[in-house]
Amino acid sequence: MLVRMNALADDTRLRILQLLVEETELCAQDIMTRLELSQSATSRHLRMLTAAGYLTERRREVAKCYMLNEERIEDTLDALRHFLLGRG
Repeated sequence: MLVRMNALADDTRLRILQLLVEETELCAQDIMTRLELSQSATSRHLRMLTAAGYLTERRREVAKCYMLNEERIEDTLDALRHFLLGRG
């Protein structure tokens, strides 16, 4: 659970998740442009969110595009609720 929570402990990564709530699917270049991030920062944040399971990625021609993994987000919320409140 620490890896999942650590992935959420950053304003930029939370902004990426919010963008994907609004847009459903975005390519890395779109995220980089909208959030005014460098390519390396964008890649780092997307890699961390993907490793935590919050994003799924697919290739569209040469671009990597990302979508929310809503099931993983729900699982994390349930695990956190159970951890903090002792109930599911």
